[in-house]
Amino acid sequence: MKIRFTFFHGIMVAIIAPIILLTIFIIFSKYNTFGLVEKDYYQKELDYQSQIDRESRTNQLSQNVNIYADNIVIVLQFPSIFLSENISGNIYFFRPSDINMDINIQINLNDDGSQIIDKTLLQHGTWVVKINWKNNEIEYYTEKRIFINN
Repeated sequence: MKIRFTFFHGIMVAIIAPIILLTIFIIFSKYNTFGLVEKDYYQKELDYQSQIDRESRTNQLSQNVNIYADNIVIVLQFPSIFLSENISGNIYFFRPSDINMDINIQINLNDDGSQIIDKTLLQHGTWVVKINWKNNEIEYYTEKRIFINN
C-alpha cells in the first residue's frame, strides 16, 4: 500500500508543527529560571549616579588599585599616595555565571597598602573584582575582570 502526500496532509503539517514547537518552547521556558544577575538590581539602578561619581574620582587618581593573581594568592595593591590605615571598604568577588558563588570581603590592608587573598576561596573561572573603598570619607570604585585557574 502506497501512502500519497496530499494537499490536506500539507495543511495538517503546517498547522500541527507550530503548535508542537510552541508547546515545547513553553515547557522549556517553564522549567528554566533566569533570575537577575544581582539580587538588589533595582536599588543599584537608583544609586547609579553616585557610582558614576566614584568611578570618575578613581579615574582622576595618579595611581590605580593593582589586582593580580599568582599561583597561590590574589594581591590587591592600593595606591601608595594614601595611608593604608585610612582606607576602608569591601572587596566583592562577583561570579557572572553563578550568583551563589559570590564572595564579599572587608578591606584589611597590611602596612604596605596591599591585601592578600587566598586563591582557594575562588573556584576556577572568570570573576569580576569590584572594590568599593574610601579614603578619608571620599569614596572610590575599582573593577577588574580576572580569571582563576586552580
